[in-house]
Amino acid sequence: MSKKINRRNFVKTAAVAASATLFAPAIVSANAAPKRYAIVGTGHRGTGMWGKDLADNYKNELQFVGLCDKNYKRAEAGRKLIGVECPTFTNFDEMLEKTKPDILMVTTMCSTHHEFITKGVAKGIKVMTEKPMTTEAKDTQAVLDAEKRYKNPITVTFNYRYSPKHQQIKEILDSGEIGKITSVDFSWYLDVYHGADYFRRWHRLKAGGGSLWVHKATHHFDLVNWWINGDPVEVSAFGALNVYGKNGKVRAKNCRECPYKSSCEFYWDINKDQRLVKLYNECEDVDGYNRDGCVFREDCDIYDAMNAIVKYSNGVNMSYSLNAHEPLEGYRIAFNGTKGRLEVRDFERQPWKPEKTTEMEIVKNFKQREIIEPRESTGDHGGGDRRMKDLIFKNIELPKIMQLPDSRAGAMSCLTGIAARTSIEQSRPVKISELVKL
Repeated sequence: MSKKINRRNFVKTAAVAASATLFAPAIVSANAAPKRYAIVGTGHRGTGMWGKDLADNYKNELQFVGLCDKNYKRAEAGRKLIGVECPTFTNFDEMLEKTKPDILMVTTMCSTHHEFITKGVAKGIKVMTEKPMTTEAKDTQAVLDAEKRYKNPITVTFNYRYSPKHQQIKEILDSGEIGKITSVDFSWYLDVYHGADYFRRWHRLKAGGGSLWVHKATHHFDLVNWWINGDPVEVSAFGALNVYGKNGKVRAKNCRECPYKSSCEFYWDINKDQRLVKLYNECEDVDGYNRDGCVFREDCDIYDAMNAIVKYSNGVNMSYSLNAHEPLEGYRIAFNGTKGRLEVRDFERQPWKPEKTTEMEIVKNFKQREIIEPRESTGDHGGGDRRMKDLIFKNIELPKIMQLPDSRAGAMSCLTGIAARTSIEQSRPVKISELVKL
């Protein structure tokens, strides 16, 4: 027998209850003059989430002063799509020198994030970066060292933290409702639409995104680190490439030029999205980059199926899996504690309509199951995008547990993925302490 509990306002811990007036410092103070804002990397994410949306919704808080991309056509296309009149650049140092931004947003290829973060930090600019913070251990160390040297903290934009349902999970765990957490079971599913898209782009190469262990899973590792209040200590992992890359029986340069369009289940028509056409198709003569590349290109060197065991500083162990060729999209996570278990099932996309997009329940030892009503989470990334941006730019009031993630959070998440990737490559467990000096 189950009972239904409405826990929309479930807050029990002293830390959360006492935080009503303790808010994370925003990058833009309330009632301040607009901050000078620049972006390096004018691709889909840079011009959308960190471009047009900010230009449309944060006009009083930000003034766009510069856009930079190694592809001059994409920089100009991005400027037009964002709808601003600021200058564009292909030389990053020149942009910083001429525009003197207060805030820099880094949305370049993941493997280059550290280059722009460290330069911005050295010049005293408030730097924000897309996840993952970096893709290699040495580059993580470079960011941490630069931040320490110049005493200029950065922000890593982990938007998944800011989904109301994810805040709710954090509050339940912090309350002690299921006792001391002992282990976590976490499975993330990328479907054959979203998952395949990583294999069309530069993400298919470790040299670009560090593999999905780093580019995608950094989101998930950050959530777990935050939820359980622990740091990763050691990782053992396995991975395979089962569907994409060399597994294809036929292949072409890209979908547009493919002679197998009518028979390939992974065929994708980029021309249906004119925004992507302007950012990529019309700019590819500069750098040769195909946004609709074939998912079966043989140079793919990442995994599409991954499993890991992660040990944490507080004694928690996590079993984690990520699969990028599923018939559905979403995740399932369970927290096992000394007093019970919290389980969450999240549906993002699937070939049926679920009764609820998120299911949440607690089962206490020797007691019945309690169905928890999840907080409403609408908008991109479970409602996290808008709340995070409002915290950064409008100084909205959120509990202290919702403070902006810093470079340490960025390091702990990407290093979990780097350790997992290294574990596969070297066939051994890898300690985080081997990778960096904190």
